[in-house]
Amino acid sequence: MNSIHKAFKKGRGKPKPQKSLIGRVMASKAAKTAAESNPASQEVANTQADSNTPNSVVQAASTGTPNSAAPSSGAPAPADAKAQEHAPLPVSSEVVFHIDTDALKRKGMVSHDDDKATPTMTNEYRAIKHKILYNAFGPASDMLTHSNMVMISSTGPNEGKTFTAVNLALSVASEKDKTVLLVDADVLKPSVSKLLGIQPAKGLIDYLEGDVHDIADVIYTTDIPTLRLLPAGALHHLSNELLASDKMAALAEELASRYPDRLIIFDCPPLLGVIETITMSKFMGQAMIVVEQSKTSLSNVDEAVSLLNRDMAMGFIINKATYGNYSQYGYGYGYGKNAMD
Repeated sequence: MNSIHKAFKKGRGKPKPQKSLIGRVMASKAAKTAAESNPASQEVANTQADSNTPNSVVQAASTGTPNSAAPSSGAPAPADAKAQEHAPLPVSSEVVFHIDTDALKRKGMVSHDDDKATPTMTNEYRAIKHKILYNAFGPASDMLTHSNMVMISSTGPNEGKTFTAVNLALSVASEKDKTVLLVDADVLKPSVSKLLGIQPAKGLIDYLEGDVHDIADVIYTTDIPTLRLLPAGALHHLSNELLASDKMAALAEELASRYPDRLIIFDCPPLLGVIETITMSKFMGQAMIVVEQSKTSLSNVDEAVSLLNRDMAMGFIINKATYGNYSQYGYGYGYGKNAMD
């Protein structure tokens, strides 16, 4: 399949070169300047400049930070927040996401390039990552289908699954011979973009619905070279049907097989009471279930696990644990029924 190939360059996960963004902005401004000498063409030039250069892209070109959509030169600002909310979302050819790693460090999250910034958190996730990478790329991978596709979920809301998925992705991004694709698969309540402090964009649901024809257009590069993002995209009342479609099955196969060095992490909705998570689990080789200490009941854990494919490699992260003076996470790993023993 050629679509994913456009988003990743073999071996390091680099995106296919795109036409210079600055060049598009400058070309638009040149069109405006030329039109000033001809009033009859002024309106046409302005229309071309506005359509070719989305507001958020202009800011990305000038500041490198696409987090807020400041209006482009000569284009009126949206009349209100509602107008901005309904503005067209960008695609991957129009933006490179800037991730404020300093802000993430202040939140106590994993640092992909500085072990001393958050040493406890970084080391905890290093240990968890080791088990996942072994299952994904080591001898155990032969026992699993789509071993490099890992779903992160929990029994219920607010147990820390998104925090865990992002930290795991940042930890894998520090690997020297691996790339990571972080997929916001919580299509009912997307949270990855908010946690990373990046703007909303078209994503998985837009591709499955047919609004985006090439998956490469919704796999976004970041300024962390080995990290790519696939947002959830637009909310849709048939999200479960879209996730259960043949198109999603084909996409899962392509994501899992295209690049041998890539781990794909899916931040999924909670397991209990959400059919979308069970639907997504069919495509996964590994599952990490986040369990909040002193909150999540064992009966809920048992019920959640019973909904998953028993052939998956299944792990547990105990969030907000107090095993030691500094430890925040416990973890365990196993296969099928052994995961609960």
